[in-house]
Amino acid sequence: MPLYRINVLTVLLMLSLFGVRAQRPKIDSLSLLLKGHLKQDTLRLNILNELAYTYYSVDPAVGVLRSTEALELGRKLNSQAGIATAYAYRGHNYSALGEDSLALASYDKAMEVRRDMGDLQGLARLIYNKGLVYFNESDYARANDNNRRAYEVFEKAKDSFLMAKMLNSIGINHMYLSQYPKALKSYLDAKRIYEDLGLTEDRQYASILSNIGLLYARLEKFGLAEEFQKKALLFFKKNDFQEGVANALTNLGRVYNDTGNPEKAIESYKQAHDIMEKNKNERGVASALTNMGIAYSEIGQYTEAIPYFEKTRKIYEKLKNANNLAIVHRHLGDCYALGVHKNLGRAEENYKASFQYAKGAGSVNLQFNALEQLASLQSEMGNYKGAYKNKTEAVVLRDSFASVEKKEEIALLEAEYEYEKEKSALQTAHDKKQAVSQMEMERQELMIGGLAVGAVLITVFFIVGFQLYKKREKMLSEKKISEFKTRVAETELKALRSQMNPHFIFNAMNSISDYMAKNDLETANVFLVKFSKLIRAILESSEKKWISLEEDLELMELYLQIETLRLKDKFGYSFHVGEQVDVENTMVPPLILQPFIENSIWHGVALKKTMGQIDVSIKCQNQFLVCTVDDDGVGRHKNTAAQNGKTSMGLKITKNRLDIINQLKKERGSIRVFDKKEGVRVELKLPLELQF
Repeated sequence: MPLYRINVLTVLLMLSLFGVRAQRPKIDSLSLLLKGHLKQDTLRLNILNELAYTYYSVDPAVGVLRSTEALELGRKLNSQAGIATAYAYRGHNYSALGEDSLALASYDKAMEVRRDMGDLQGLARLIYNKGLVYFNESDYARANDNNRRAYEVFEKAKDSFLMAKMLNSIGINHMYLSQYPKALKSYLDAKRIYEDLGLTEDRQYASILSNIGLLYARLEKFGLAEEFQKKALLFFKKNDFQEGVANALTNLGRVYNDTGNPEKAIESYKQAHDIMEKNKNERGVASALTNMGIAYSEIGQYTEAIPYFEKTRKIYEKLKNANNLAIVHRHLGDCYALGVHKNLGRAEENYKASFQYAKGAGSVNLQFNALEQLASLQSEMGNYKGAYKNKTEAVVLRDSFASVEKKEEIALLEAEYEYEKEKSALQTAHDKKQAVSQMEMERQELMIGGLAVGAVLITVFFIVGFQLYKKREKMLSEKKISEFKTRVAETELKALRSQMNPHFIFNAMNSISDYMAKNDLETANVFLVKFSKLIRAILESSEKKWISLEEDLELMELYLQIETLRLKDKFGYSFHVGEQVDVENTMVPPLILQPFIENSIWHGVALKKTMGQIDVSIKCQNQFLVCTVDDDGVGRHKNTAAQNGKTSMGLKITKNRLDIINQLKKERGSIRVFDKKEGVRVELKLPLELQF
């Protein structure tokens, strides 16, 4: 999964809880009012505060001066509300200038005043703004703590509008923490609230669309990502909100870059850069420069890319933005590793720095990318031990954020959202019909007695229609529940497969670790080649419900090759496939035989003092595929683990997989274990599944 780059969320920062209006015309109007009203009263205080707020998206340095002037006047007038607002708006302007510590101090002062006033909602708004500052510092977990605290206040106040704003912000933090299902749920919940309130023309709604587009881009659903960003861009242009336009252009540039159109991406980034520079938005400028550097590096112009990254590195160090520093160092590493003037030492330093910054930001996918590149570089440098260590850790990280289970969870969330949307539409239509009918009944009551019979008939018609409607709704609901249960069963099956894959990988890793420990680098390199081929094949099959028998047998043979090498040819093996079995057309669940072969090796032939043998045979029997794993090992009666009643994790997972397959196929597949005089025979019966 490619790294998805700097996420410019100035839209979120600009769309604070107090709203964003047209900037320049409003500043001119307020400045005239201020010039014409010299009296030191509440009206002048309100004008100063409004100017301070409006300046923070245009010229925050001036905004700080206006808020300070408002603060002094508020103290003279002893206006607690005016003082709290002045502190809050000064915090906004400091945040826009990148002075995060000063911003937090201003928000804390404002919170003290709001707390003394007993203004819980005002306090919650300030907690939210502090969360934005933590977000800028890449402290996403702490930012989300603030967002949730604010959400709880707005939920108690039943303020759906502000609840939706919190959900949008919570979703952004989840996205940066690579918690994609949680992020999508938060975005969709926020989107639903805006739609229910009829606020689809609100700028915050466009911000939600843009953020959903960013998430889909991280999930490599580029068609959906482009669709959502273009909707947001259209809205921002229509409302002349330049910060939003710059964000949407930046996000579209990423989509163009990831879909093979870097020239178009650079053009979008330059437009965004000009807007951010005009508005003196340092974070936005840094983001645009970084993205231009990424685009140049991905078309091989590494020398041209380096100056962009060096500029933004200094900005992000000043802003203490660990997430973006991780991205910048990762791409600097690429430039030094792949450019014309190679410097592998500097490349390694940058990859290591990228990993440390990503770890500090809590971004799992950025840690994965840094370790993946570092392992590749160390392999090229001949540091196989370091390459093995970092590659192993990268695989673990990848499984944690890109698993099949998470993708299924996202699919379920999308389906649930569409179902709730359809249900809401039906309910609205029903309520509308009910209201119309009620009005009709009331009108009929006012009519002369001769129309009473007609009113009764209308009522009867409505009741019958309503009953038919309820019956239809119940049928639709039952159908959806049935479909949902089927999807849940499939999801569980995929989750079990996702558990099997790392289990298989880690057991295979153990098979080559001895050579690493003994520093036998030549043999270790041979193992790494076989192991990488094995991992690639496993990852390719991990997202499939079924693969061909031919593919699965190839995987098993590769696994057996590794194990025979490790055990120094202590056992032999063979595969026997019946003539009636079409290996290309017959489908099996991925890695279904692996746990049995593993047990035969480690609990059977490996414990023998003499040469062992493992035979795998496949045949068709009625409507079942019968797979047998036969070994001449020591048997279960001499195996300590078997005597203690222990069952391997792989065997447990396989039994669970078979149970779910039986449930879906309505068949009676089985696993039977036979003890022999020497060794064990395992017979697996699977429902026959053909591709054609």
